[in-house]
Amino acid sequence: MEKVFDIPGFTYFAEKNNYTGSVHNIFNYKIVNGDVLTVTVWMGKFCLAKTPEEDIVDVKEFEKTPEGLEELKSWLESELEKKKNDI
Repeated sequence: MEKVFDIPGFTYFAEKNNYTGSVHNIFNYKIVNGDVLTVTVWMGKFCLAKTPEEDIVDVKEFEKTPEGLEELKSWLESELEKKKNDI
């Protein structure tokens, strides 16, 4: 299976970094690092700050652990699968 998401390992997030990425510049995601890892998914060509509310697909929180990061990656893959016809 082709690797679609190039999300850094847990050490990157342990250092309190955020991360933003996209697939084909249409399916976008931002991982915000706080007490938990909060991921926002949106569609379109704009950054999150310029994206209309109706283009935000979902926001979900995951534990800030290596296991939580793996769950986050799996969730992103399932969200991408749901939107593959829109890409």
